[in-house]
Formats: sequence, structure tokens, C-alpha cells
Amino acid sequence: MSAPLSASIPTIVAAVMFIVLAGVHAYWALGGMWPGTDANSLHRTVVGGAPGRHSPGSTATWMVAAILLAAALTVLGGAGLLPLPVPRRWLRPAALLGAAVLLLRGLQGFVDVRMRPETAGGPFARLNVWFYSPLCLALAVCTALAVRQ
Repeated sequence: MSAPLSASIPTIVAAVMFIVLAGVHAYWALGGMWPGTDANSLHRTVVGGAPGRHSPGSTATWMVAAILLAAALTVLGGAGLLPLPVPRRWLRPAALLGAAVLLLRGLQGFVDVRMRPETAGGPFARLNVWFYSPLCLALAVCTALAVRQ
């Protein structure tokens, strides 16, 4: 099972990004505070919202880490770079669905302050426009390119 080099580059980029993001979520699920210094600053930086609100708990964060790992496997399998016990014809649509979700999340980030005014002026609002949303858009493109036919 081999994919052409043109599919391999976006596949590897997407898989590595998904794995790194899964690792960051695992770090948070284990109690890590970066890029904040405490639970409040972590929430305001990563999730957004008013001071004093709590971030999702460790169970939800572990679930996100698992979904991100599954996304990496789906992209690798859908591109034909990793044999999986799931038919490849199922992996491609799953990866494209994930790419669509990432595309919507990436675009949503540019209007988030209008949709969630409580994030305005906080660190999340700036990071959302300059980092989180572009990252989602890049992942969407890499994921779609990875499984193109």
C-alpha cells in the first residue's frame, strides 16, 4: 500500500500535527498549565471566556486527545501509508468529514468575537485569529490533500 509523494507530504504534515495536538491535550488532561500559569489563565488562553470559568475536565480533554490520534490514523490509513483494519474506502470519507469540520472551525475563529463577545480582548481572541484558526485551516487542507484520489 503506497501513496504518491504528492500525497505523502500533506499526509505526514497532518498526521504529525494531529499527534502533537493530541500530546498537548494529554498534557492538559494530566494537569499541565502551559500556555497559562494557572487554571484561570489556561482557560482564558485556550478556551476563551470570562475570568473564573473552568475549562473542560480531564475526561473531555482525554476524549479530544483520542479523537486527534484517531484523526492521525484516519489520514495515514486513508492516504494508504498505514494499513488499518478498516477499509480504505471508509477512511477517505471520514478524513474528508474531519477536514470539513476543521474548515468550519477555522473559519468560525475569524468571527468568534461576534459569536462569543466574552472572548473579546482576552488572549484567546488574539490567538484564535493568529494561531488556532489558521492551524485548523492548514489541517483541513492537509487532510483533504492527503486523501485525495
